[in-house]
Amino acid sequence: MLFNEVLSLIKLGQETQNEEGFPIPAQETSRDIFVNEKSIRGNEFYIAFQSGYTLEVMFEVHSLDYEGETIVEYESKRYRIVRTYERKQDEITELICRAYGSELSS
Repeated sequence: MLFNEVLSLIKLGQETQNEEGFPIPAQETSRDIFVNEKSIRGNEFYIAFQSGYTLEVMFEVHSLDYEGETIVEYESKRYRIVRTYERKQDEITELICRAYGSELSS
């Protein structure tokens, strides 16, 4: 497997308050890793679609590189990680993503 695509993993910090009690927005930290871009499996795509949202892309990452981030940026587009799946036999974690900002319908 070639890991020849670059992806930014983004971690959001915690929102804090200043001395007057006004919120200070959370700071983002990001780091780049190498990944494989994959298509969403058909069954998973249709189940998500029935639930009211669309899964767009899956990335394979080395399990050691993933530290629980919830947002990724790939080719200037942000995605929210909906689900992860760790394949222990080959130490790969799959990140299943949807467009950032698209919320689940209730």
